[in-house]
Amino acid sequence: MNQINLMPLFASNLVVNHLDDKFNTIDTKNIKFRSTNNIGNSLGSSDSFFVMNDYPKIGNEILKIFHEFTTQVLKIDNKFTISTSWFTKMKPGDTCRFHQHHNCFYSGLYYFDDYEENSGNICFLDPLTRFNNFLILPDEDQDCNIHNSKEWEIQPERNMVIFFPSYLEHTILSNTSKKPRHSLAFNLIPIGKYGICDSTYDTDWFKK
Repeated sequence: MNQINLMPLFASNLVVNHLDDKFNTIDTKNIKFRSTNNIGNSLGSSDSFFVMNDYPKIGNEILKIFHEFTTQVLKIDNKFTISTSWFTKMKPGDTCRFHQHHNCFYSGLYYFDDYEENSGNICFLDPLTRFNNFLILPDEDQDCNIHNSKEWEIQPERNMVIFFPSYLEHTILSNTSKKPRHSLAFNLIPIGKYGICDSTYDTDWFKK
């Protein structure tokens, strides 16, 4: 049998890491939630979209991990910052439609609570499916992997942090446990100068 030399070109990088528990100072009793009340969406989100301002140590650790990823894996020197950040709450039976984030480079989640196996995984869709007119599925008797999956799930764990490109469509699967599912979501944007020639941009241009 010939050896297959596989090159996973143009990957949508999903990064998984964990924060030290000493940074986990979030108390859900202090969070004010509201319902989104959108079609296909019943999960709640916090009143504020800048909650990381109240948890600077968590934000700094998240940025530290993200900078390690961008410099060591993506090989880029740009600095990044957290733009928006908010808490989410899925009560048992709540739903969340597939969606993606805009006006950001990467997005992420910090799972600060305790979770059960059926609290609701986050599920990502393969963005390349829309470019392929053929629907050819893997053998049901074989395990799916990152090379053939049309979707990918991550089960939340306490103190887990994940990053993903903001263009990836994702949803939270049904929470069939008996307790609410909490997380801290955030978006990341580049700061400073980036781009080239007529596509150059510098965030310092608009500082007062």
